[in-house]
Amino acid sequence: PLCIVLFICCLGFLIKIGILKRQINHIKVQIDFLFSRDTQSEIGLERIDKSTERLAESINRLLEKYRETGQQIKKNNDVFRDTITSLSHDLRTPLATANGYVQLLMEQELSPEQKEYVEIAQERISAVKVLLDQLFEFARIEANELKLTQQRTDINSCLRDVLAMYYNDFEQKNSTPDVHIPDTPFIVWADKEAICRVFSNIIYNALIHGDSEYKITSARIEKTYQVIVSNRSETICEEDIPYLFDRFYTVEAARKSTGLGLAISKTLIEQMNGRISAKYENDRLSIYIFFPDIEI
Repeated sequence: PLCIVLFICCLGFLIKIGILKRQINHIKVQIDFLFSRDTQSEIGLERIDKSTERLAESINRLLEKYRETGQQIKKNNDVFRDTITSLSHDLRTPLATANGYVQLLMEQELSPEQKEYVEIAQERISAVKVLLDQLFEFARIEANELKLTQQRTDINSCLRDVLAMYYNDFEQKNSTPDVHIPDTPFIVWADKEAICRVFSNIIYNALIHGDSEYKITSARIEKTYQVIVSNRSETICEEDIPYLFDRFYTVEAARKSTGLGLAISKTLIEQMNGRISAKYENDRLSIYIFFPDIEI
């Protein structure tokens, strides 16, 4: 009789372990499903074991809190994007008006000192316009409103055009960039306007953070096109590199930057099947852009 009792107890214990194991596995399967689908469902169990029931209830409460937090974050992000968009729109009109008055002043007979002041005002207005453009573009990207039209694009031609736009900026820094761009077209599958925006953001970033020895190189390496923009910089350090492409990240000395230029560039490059990275070595900051060669 004792052996029979022990057998029955062991059998009951094994059955309970089997039920617990099955229910825990069932919970795991449901969690994996909810994680991959992000549905509003809850963990469900057969009401067999009180311990696993309480475990499922705790997980469901955690899921509910997680969903509420996610919804609040989404709501805050939407408000933030709308605020940025409204701010950009609201500031464009007075900025354009101020720029118009500055242009009128430039046409007047001014003393050298007055002319210098007007030129400084014009420079500040241009800097604010760049910041507003970046904020507006960031809001569009975050809201998935910026649709890229990808086609066969010569990145060398885009790079030369953008460099020409910044000719005066390099002159003001008394620096002539060392440029190596082959005459041969480098054809990639991309949005031409987005490529030009990326190059503009990176060169503008170099002018803000760079001190001298600017170098812009375009080259074909195996099956990849590579563009490198590098310069000496005392405002950047090795510790900044992992964060350079983060939104709103700025170094202390970069007071003219929103911290969005490189973040926008990274998003656009990746949407066009490219890669972007940064390296700091021997007091030089280098930004690398890679695109696959579609001609192969």
